[in-house]
Amino acid sequence: MDSNIILRARNLTKKFGTLIAVNDVSMEVKKGAFAILFGPNGAGKTTLINLITGYLKKDRGEVWFDGKDITKLSAAETFRLGLARSFQIPKIFPRLTVLENILMATKNLGESFIKAPIKFSWKNVEKEHVERAFKVLETIGLDDQWDKLAGELSGGDIKLLEVGRALMSNAKMLLMDEPIAGVNPAFSHVILERLRKIKEARDLTILIVEHRLDIALKYVDYAYVMVDGRIISEGGPNEVIKAPEVVESYLGEKYYLG
Repeated sequence: MDSNIILRARNLTKKFGTLIAVNDVSMEVKKGAFAILFGPNGAGKTTLINLITGYLKKDRGEVWFDGKDITKLSAAETFRLGLARSFQIPKIFPRLTVLENILMATKNLGESFIKAPIKFSWKNVEKEHVERAFKVLETIGLDDQWDKLAGELSGGDIKLLEVGRALMSNAKMLLMDEPIAGVNPAFSHVILERLRKIKEARDLTILIVEHRLDIALKYVDYAYVMVDGRIISEGGPNEVIKAPEVVESYLGEKYYLG
């Protein structure tokens, strides 16, 4: 197996009644890539991400992550291996602070029934977690809002908070569902630029599902196009966006990067 490939899916299929949402999809993602998966509504993009990460049971197919077969693993198990998933509607804890949300991605030894009475066994570990959490907050640009309730953050900052939780969990790859949906264009660029810098600094691999191609394609280095449950094209964003099958099936007219 190629060590440069961090994620490999083979023949993934998922049906909902008579609807084939994901139809025999195979794809590979290289380590260190900043890739995008795009296509029309109902193409099966989110379903594909849910199959890969274990949120949905596969009807057929196999998935490998970082050299390990994760086909039958649950979402919690794939997360522990370093495959983190964010959502169109971020799943935060609105009544906890930004810092507390970041810390939720770690294992709190003080909550262990056995270890809780033995304070010295976990006090230093918790201190290290807090210090690392502040470094993560600095990385995502939320260090000045560490004590704010997460529910008071802007939509864009909430999405960055989800990225921070993934980083705190030592994720190797991040799959993000529409990270700039509902975010104003100026801050959309900020989010994607931060993601690119985080990817480079942390040797992270990122795959985003996104519709706002006029913004997103400026930042990614690889693209996959999904239509009717299948990957119909992949490659460099400049080439993929001009491919005849992509223009015909999705864009409707010739699309050029600005």
